[in-house]
Amino acid sequence: MVEKNRPTLNFTLLCDDVRQELGGKISLMGIFENIYATSFPAIHPRLAIINEWAEGIGEFHATLRILSPDKKQIIRENVTRLKLADAGYRQRDVSIHLNLEFKEPGTYWIENYLNGMLVNSIPLHVILIKEKSFH
Repeated sequence: MVEKNRPTLNFTLLCDDVRQELGGKISLMGIFENIYATSFPAIHPRLAIINEWAEGIGEFHATLRILSPDKKQIIRENVTRLKLADAGYRQRDVSIHLNLEFKEPGTYWIENYLNGMLVNSIPLHVILIKEKSFH
């Protein structure tokens, strides 16, 4: 990889979906930081993660990992090649994760790496709730 100036990670957001609109705008649907489940293992049908990289010049590998609460198991991994021509350019990386399985409640981790170095770690709280009775 050609690396001149390392980009910064402006944000990481978790949501239900990301859509590219006409004119280049991006729409985010259902931004969240917690997932609620009534039993485990729990399957979350769709998780979209958007990262915005900026202020860098060169080519980089960005790796996104979803980790178990103990950070020992990689549940999902996504590798992207970033190519930033100048420091004014921003690259938004979107990864969609379908049917994501959470074996137990706890704090899972979304980690972002740039060329193998950890950039940030975001908690994702997966919470057990009791079903409401409608009698």
